[in-house]
Amino acid sequence: MKVLRNVAAAALATAWFAVHAPAVAAPAHNEVKLTYGVNEVKLGKMSLRIVRGMVANGTASSFDTFTVYLMPDGVGDPWLQVTTSTPKGLGYNFRNYESGDANTQAVAFYVEGNHLFAVQATKVGPSADAQGARKTPFDFEVVRFNENEDIPLFKSDSEQRSKGQYVDGRDAIGHEFFGR
Repeated sequence: MKVLRNVAAAALATAWFAVHAPAVAAPAHNEVKLTYGVNEVKLGKMSLRIVRGMVANGTASSFDTFTVYLMPDGVGDPWLQVTTSTPKGLGYNFRNYESGDANTQAVAFYVEGNHLFAVQATKVGPSADAQGARKTPFDFEVVRFNENEDIPLFKSDSEQRSKGQYVDGRDAIGHEFFGR
């Protein structure tokens, strides 16, 4: 009887913790660490290039861009740009937005199950107040590469709001998607 009570108590404690534990998104295990310049990503027989560049504008609001290409099988064949969906049609790259030394929008890429995803974190609410940047939730949009060799594009996979509040989109992605 004593063993049965201990088992029941342990089960009850586990159930309580599962309901009351802080919720954090499961981290993606295979972040694509991007350097400035050309980065290669292999998906089975497909080869992609993610070009990371910076747009300098002489202010604290310089930002990174990320352009993705599907590589051809033959030398001299065209690189196909992997487009993105936007509210106004097709987009041609992903980009961070910086304001007041914090990324109000940040982008990262990861591979899971041999599929390429991009996650874009966008700050919800005002990006800064009179005292400087403040913590707010972020909205995450996850898009997945469609692996179509004729019309390669990223399609919407899921949307969610961050569990925590952050000043910078890179921190939001790092904590909630990559467990950093």
